[in-house]
Amino acid sequence: MLDQCNNLVQLLLQNLNIRPAKQAFFSKKQGIYAPITYQECFENVKWFALGLSNLGIGEEDFVAILSGNRPEWVFSDFGIMSVGAVSVPIYTTLSPPEIAHILNDSKAKAVIVETAEQLDRVLKILPECPTVQHLVTIDRHIKIDLAIWKSFDEVQLIGKQSASKAYEEYLAHLEKIQPEHLASVVYTSGTTGQPKGVMLTHGNFLANVRDIMLSLPLSDSDTVLSFLPLSHVFERTTGYYTLIAVGGSIYYAESIDTVSENIREARPTAVISVPRLYEKMKTRILDQMTGIKKHLFNFAIRAGHEFYTARPDDRTWKGKFQFWWADRLVLSKIRERTGGRIRFFVSGGAPLSKEIAEFFHDLGLLVIEGYGLTETSPVIACNRLEKYKFGTVGKALPSVEVRLGDDGELQARGPSVMKGYLNLPAQSAEAVDDDGWFHTGDIAEIDRDGFISIVDRKKEIIVLSNGKKVAPQMVEARLKSSPYISQVMVIGDQYSYLTALIVPDFKRVKAALERQGNHMLSVDTLVRHPEVVRFFDNIVQTQMRDLAGFEQVKRFTLLDREFTSEEGELTPSLKMRRKVIEKKFAKYIESMYASPFVG
Repeated sequence: MLDQCNNLVQLLLQNLNIRPAKQAFFSKKQGIYAPITYQECFENVKWFALGLSNLGIGEEDFVAILSGNRPEWVFSDFGIMSVGAVSVPIYTTLSPPEIAHILNDSKAKAVIVETAEQLDRVLKILPECPTVQHLVTIDRHIKIDLAIWKSFDEVQLIGKQSASKAYEEYLAHLEKIQPEHLASVVYTSGTTGQPKGVMLTHGNFLANVRDIMLSLPLSDSDTVLSFLPLSHVFERTTGYYTLIAVGGSIYYAESIDTVSENIREARPTAVISVPRLYEKMKTRILDQMTGIKKHLFNFAIRAGHEFYTARPDDRTWKGKFQFWWADRLVLSKIRERTGGRIRFFVSGGAPLSKEIAEFFHDLGLLVIEGYGLTETSPVIACNRLEKYKFGTVGKALPSVEVRLGDDGELQARGPSVMKGYLNLPAQSAEAVDDDGWFHTGDIAEIDRDGFISIVDRKKEIIVLSNGKKVAPQMVEARLKSSPYISQVMVIGDQYSYLTALIVPDFKRVKAALERQGNHMLSVDTLVRHPEVVRFFDNIVQTQMRDLAGFEQVKRFTLLDREFTSEEGELTPSLKMRRKVIEKKFAKYIESMYASPFVG
């Protein structure tokens, strides 16, 4: 069926023909998940599209969406594309100047806003955005006295009141939208400099959806919980377009803080997330294992490891019996906390620790790691259920070619590679060469079986003063494998040795201190406490011991707060803005290099 689709809206239309009564989306209303069928979804999209058309939104107009995950995001996205316009998602965490940059760079004709707080940010910069002619708000309690304002419901009502001829023209127009037409401009998270608008066509997205369907066994019986922002192309392609392509169901989490509760309510068969979720899940599981429960858990995880890593023919009677008890007493109960129906997790957006993947595998929960960029719609490679290697991002997708440049940079070519950067022809030509190879900016390795390992970002490789090169992500991953470390950034470019800024997991460290009789320590006192510093020194030395001397962190500083998006230290997709962090914590970095390291 997918081969008959020329544009993304037709993914929805095929469900209208096959499974109109199927429950497609679930969102919380008065504390209960309420369903929306594919038929109801299409009706909402149709009304909104006709309303936009009535407002003068049409082919090649740009419409921005500033909203959290909810059905109206889908109605907006499909509605915009239905009239031949281009959707421009905006992260809800962006500041007014960042929002202004996107609206002006894309020359957005309309902006769709969810909440009053988001609206306030848009109103602050609206006078600086002359192309914006329409402002649409989703939350029903919002009322503003502005000529260009309409509520989401009003736009849909305008669509409902359209003549039947308008609907016929709407359907006829859908047929004209071809794979080469621009579907969306997605702005990169901007780890360095201003975000760039990545131009993605209907064909780009469809090619990636097709490849994902060929690589992972998804069907109309699958359900996902959506909580990564839809403004991130990872969630948009894998957790939204692909699920609609197979006729699956999507639950929207109330917030990132309610994921553990919502996952039990939704009982998903697959979860798509970034490594941070899996790190927190592991920490939460281990925190609950105390006393006799800890001994029982250690037995269960060993039994799970032996069972799941052995070939079926190599499993002994004793091993099978131990696993049966381990699974019955411990492992199955942990899996039940994820709803009890998980077939697999998907991890992307950042490197996943091999240790984390192996931990979940021993529990009977497979984490499939993949890799991609906004510029590739986004997936380039992923592991498969039947063939995977922890510590790698798997093999290239069926329609994607990969190769390594002379400097080890991973390059990709295929139908999911972007059309280019909006308004940036020189940077577009630099990113995608004349032969169609996209230069990812990531240093990688490809083994003899075709499995890809990402070493680090090309621009983030640390070159020590002696010329030795270090991949900071590798060192950071080692340190973060300790449950007592929440965040870490390794420094050392042009210095003679590596240092690190470490953010402790304050809750775990405080709990450990309280068990030893140290109570009421504030966070700023905690990070300077001699016992805490010695404790972390031991962690660092343990995690570094099998690395080469030049790869080891020699000094570190404990910070009293986390890196945040609000402070500009993290991108909306939670990647570190290293230059910003280095500038903000310059005095700590300088102190770590104030005297030569001897050791």
